[in-house]
Amino acid sequence: MVYKERRDKRKFDEPRKIEAKVGIIPNADGSAYFKIGNTWAYAAVYGPRNLHPKFLQDPSKGILRCNYNMMPFSSSGERVRPGGSRRSKEISLVTQKALLPVLDLNEYPNSVVDVFIELPQTEAGSRCAGICAASMALADAGLAMKDLVAAVSVGRVDDKLVVDLDYQEEDYDDGLLQTFPLL
Repeated sequence: MVYKERRDKRKFDEPRKIEAKVGIIPNADGSAYFKIGNTWAYAAVYGPRNLHPKFLQDPSKGILRCNYNMMPFSSSGERVRPGGSRRSKEISLVTQKALLPVLDLNEYPNSVVDVFIELPQTEAGSRCAGICAASMALADAGLAMKDLVAAVSVGRVDDKLVVDLDYQEEDYDDGLLQTFPLL
């Protein structure tokens, strides 16, 4: 079978509607909201601040910690179990690895920068939405950055490359589906 048209009528290279705002969490050092389609991501940055316990400190540079969390009621499918999971730990690490190359943590020895990403509603592309929100929140916090990080998913459905897959395309079962998150 050949995939001829997207179910939501978008072009194959067209992302879902995007909305982005910064400075939305007043008590955070930096914060952002990123919405793509029906996926919402909120990111809050705290730091740089002293890292405790002290044996974790690095005297040459700061440390970045990321925490990705899908809220239990966020998905229209099965309910997500509260708390950490193997998936959330993996996405936290992927987010950290995406953000580290653009951050200059040499200016913050013995410090930590914490990034918390919460997703109250998800459809598809939650990892990419979280990375975009985290990058904007770091910039809002005023941290030295070489550039912003943007992420979008790309998948191959049958013979077509598709940008920003939605839930139906991620669950496409009429043919071949491969996904490639691009950072």
